[in-house]
Amino acid sequence: MVVIERWEGYWLGSEKAWTLVYGRRKTGKTFLLKRYVGWDAYYTVGRSGYGVMERGGSELLSYREGLKVVIDSLRSGGTVVIDEFQRLPEWAWDWISSAAGSRGGRLVLCGSSVGIVSRVFDRRSPLLGALNPFRVDLASPSDAVRSLSRHLPPSRALLWSVLARDPWLLGLVEPSGDPDRVLADKAHTLIPSAAGLIGEVFREEERELTRLYDATLRMLAQGYWSAGAVALKLHEAGLIDRPQASHVTGILDQLVKLGLAERLRLWRTRHARVYYRHRSSLLSMLMYVEERYPDERPPPETIRTLLGVEAQFFVGELLAEVKGLSRAYHVAAESEVDIVLMKGSAPVIGYEVKLGPITPIEARRAAEKLKALGIPRVGLVSLSETPEGTADEAFGPDDLVEMARRYTEERISKLTER
Repeated sequence: MVVIERWEGYWLGSEKAWTLVYGRRKTGKTFLLKRYVGWDAYYTVGRSGYGVMERGGSELLSYREGLKVVIDSLRSGGTVVIDEFQRLPEWAWDWISSAAGSRGGRLVLCGSSVGIVSRVFDRRSPLLGALNPFRVDLASPSDAVRSLSRHLPPSRALLWSVLARDPWLLGLVEPSGDPDRVLADKAHTLIPSAAGLIGEVFREEERELTRLYDATLRMLAQGYWSAGAVALKLHEAGLIDRPQASHVTGILDQLVKLGLAERLRLWRTRHARVYYRHRSSLLSMLMYVEERYPDERPPPETIRTLLGVEAQFFVGELLAEVKGLSRAYHVAAESEVDIVLMKGSAPVIGYEVKLGPITPIEARRAAEKLKALGIPRVGLVSLSETPEGTADEAFGPDDLVEMARRYTEERISKLTER
């Protein structure tokens, strides 16, 4: 099985302070803790009043029995992980806080809930001031590219990284061949896992996955990106009373908090400041297939088109990560800009991104478009070959892989030295 080596693991492994690890389900939190943290006891909390305690072997212990082991281990200087922490009743928090002054002991709490953070850091919480928060999101673009490039040629490593940064995919699919064809073949076997994941996200947040939330996610998967457009479609479906953006902004922002959607800044876009989209390209594409091709294999050409759009956003996130800049997007009736990297409120560089080659004519047109918008530098990115034509920056697949490798290895080196 291919594994993505992640910077978060090195951070967690080198950190000494008590830590609250949180994030959406299936982002790899448990994998990171078990692989990188040298723990003495690992307690996974169940829903029935019991949990599994691992310390050499494994045994089923009640919450009280498990917490006694946790506290004794902390007081003897051990490192302890409590996984699925959000399932513990709050009376247990007082027990845990009683060991906060334990000399040498380290506690890592892990929760598959974003809401757990506000509860832990509430002014009435007995754990307030005892833990540092650490969010685990999807695998970073640079980590995904670096890891997959060890097994695949550069172009395929980049395309697979778009999907496999959602790490649960690698437990079900071997990344080999063309990802568009593989996803076309396996989409309907993956859709139940995607649906279950979304349901679990809401369950752990003690929320119900209502028809309104589900429909909103499906609208994002269909390419509706503005609150106004989503509101109109939901109104047409009879799910909201009025087709006004204000009726869905709260829903979209809640999906962002849950880690299921993201908000991208729009630059020089009339009547809109925010571009909403799925945080996970994989979930977005699977929901699209479920909606458009419920009973048939989706055409690989359709999957490739979707993958091409997702790859643009992925490359933008990779370049922003490596360069230390923020992402933005430009949408207009006559054209779009695939990537705009910003420093503060000023654009630094814009990129044209294609899965295939970029011809000199396409390069010239891209440069003219970007310059006309007031973007000072022009970049070209092709995921098949190094682009031709005049540009301030031009990256092919080998360049992007090498960029990701250098960046990740420098970051890991700094983390292991601290």
